[in-house]
Amino acid sequence: MTLSTTFPDRVRALLRRRPSAVRRRLLALGLALLAALTAFWPDVGHPAVVAARDLPPGVPLSDADLRLVSFASPVSGSFSGASALVGRTLNDATRAGVPLTDLALASTTSDSASVAVEVADQGLADVVRPGNRVDVVTSTGEVLAENASVRETRGKVVVLTLPRLNANRVAAMSLDHALAVTLR
Repeated sequence: MTLSTTFPDRVRALLRRRPSAVRRRLLALGLALLAALTAFWPDVGHPAVVAARDLPPGVPLSDADLRLVSFASPVSGSFSGASALVGRTLNDATRAGVPLTDLALASTTSDSASVAVEVADQGLADVVRPGNRVDVVTSTGEVLAENASVRETRGKVVVLTLPRLNANRVAAMSLDHALAVTLR
């Protein structure tokens, strides 16, 4: 047997030898300690509140609707505690597991209102879903409201949430005229 002076050859020679019982026990103890250490290692993730289930827009959030999850990287605009979200409402429908951000929440001011609009086109009414954003248009092409949030749909009736001034105007126009919505 020749002795090699290169490091890779020395490592290969050591690996070919059968390890002694003491070495095997020390290796097993080291692996067990490493496993125990990683089991108690603190989570270095970034906490964010997510929807615990599919949530509709406009309904006040409760503790049962929210859960805290840790992400590998920070989620921009997210909340690290559910207490800041309880009682607030969402602008749009949200799927379970999606982080809730400041942009998903409806404003806390009372300058918005909901109005029911009978859509002139049944085909379009079937396509519109809660959470969609729409513009409300008269038969003459006048835009009554822009970027309204669809809160609910029932047949040809679509419930929209929009600023209070626009809601009053849309409600008054819907009494006399057929209205249309355009999807954004």
